Amino acid sequence: MGAVNFSGWRPIRFYTHAGRVQVDWMRLGDEPLLAPFFQDSIQRQMRHPFHQAFRRQTPLEDLLAWHAQSPGLAPSLITFHVSRCGSTLITQTLAESPHHLQLSEPAPVDYLLRVALPQGLLDRATTVQALRAWNSAWAQRSDPASPALQSCSLKMDAWNTRHAALVAEAWPNAPWLFLAREPLSVMVSQMRERGFFLVPGSLGDFLDGVAAEDQLRMPTEQYCARVLGAIYAAMVREFAPARTLLLDHADLPGAIIDQVLPHMRWHVPPQDHARMRERLTRHSKHPHQPYVPDTLPKHSMASDLLHSVTAQWITPHYQALQDLRRAHGTATSPQSEEALP
Repeated sequence: MGAVNFSGWRPIRFYTHAGRVQVDWMRLGDEPLLAPFFQDSIQRQMRHPFHQAFRRQTPLEDLLAWHAQSPGLAPSLITFHVSRCGSTLITQTLAESPHHLQLSEPAPVDYLLRVALPQGLLDRATTVQALRAWNSAWAQRSDPASPALQSCSLKMDAWNTRHAALVAEAWPNAPWLFLAREPLSVMVSQMRERGFFLVPGSLGDFLDGVAAEDQLRMPTEQYCARVLGAIYAAMVREFAPARTLLLDHADLPGAIIDQVLPHMRWHVPPQDHARMRERLTRHSKHPHQPYVPDTLPKHSMASDLLHSVTAQWITPHYQALQDLRRAHGTATSPQSEEALP
């Protein structure tokens, strides 16, 4: 294969054509991703006629070749979370720096982990290569006049915690953040506005040993508790103390500056620090609103059934995470105790 040139082009989607994985590219240059989620940023860009008219579609091999030819930064942080636990406040705070690239729950990563690998479109080794190449294509600059890129963080979808071992193969030296929350608050939030992954069938055979028809017959509260419980359990199972910072929603927002940044080994430029601290005071998804703790109001909304299924299916795993915190304390790295600006 000859040389390829995708400078300024970003891979926004993987898809399948004739049984092969293909890449959809958009020319975005160094445009920052400022929306709370990756797909929100892409959808905003898609409104421009230029991006509708000028695109590139290539085989996956071209993306892998571009990675070999023009490698970008590896992630400085990979975040796994249980949903509705404050992870967006972390990512939006990091995104305040123009020297940082935030990739929040990108659908292309989920496609590789939840579609391409399980369906046999890619083998494990190629999936690892594709993860690296996709991140690399984003984590680089194409314009010398753009602010230098110093760090990159990747926030996974909550249900992809079970793939943490494969993610570790892709980036063996990347620090991890595991973010959890007292589970009744998570359940109340999901009952008010349920994420798509808590609809039976949306994740395929996610509950091991439970037939699809039985999942469909479960009461909504029980199904949601069992799926969320599996995510909490995966976090316990995949916890690696040497690389993992385990935080709780109750640690926010202070832990973002005090623990997350040191764990990333990222020395934030002083001029960015004030913007990040100010962002901590505002709502994660609605920045015009102040940040207000909401655990107690959420508890007051919980029904007896919600209390029961949460205690049965999630709380034991949450307690195991708390035990891990007490046993291992805060994950540290050789750079993590150095003073921040």
